[in-house]
Order: sequence, then structure tokens, then C-alpha cells
Amino acid sequence: MHNLNIIDSEFTDKLVQMAKYRNRLVHLYWDLDPEATYRILHENIDDLKRFQDVVVDFLNKKVFT
Repeated sequence: MHNLNIIDSEFTDKLVQMAKYRNRLVHLYWDLDPEATYRILHENIDDLKRFQDVVVDFLNKKVFT
């Protein structure tokens, strides 16, 4: 999405970090601190909502144009 100029570099970096944590969560769940995971999700929920909005906007433009 960054290559298509849909999201900026800063947000791309955040998404990359989220993807890395997601991979740790899925593959190394036994080694994660539940409180830290909760804190990370709680502090970054706006980024997840922003990503959702970006994807929905992108899909709407592709479907309706």
C-alpha cells in the first residue's frame, strides 16, 4: 500500500511492527507477557482502526470507480 501511495512511510513502519508482533503472538505465544500484549493493543488501537479505514476506502474506490 505504501508503494501505491495509499499510506505514508511512517504508518508503513507502524504496520510492519504490528505484523512482526502478530507473528510473535501466533508463533511464540507462550513467551509473551499478556499484560504487555494488552498494553500494546490498547495503546495502538487507533492505528488498527486507521488501517481498517484505509483498506475500506481503498476497496470502495476500486469497486465503485
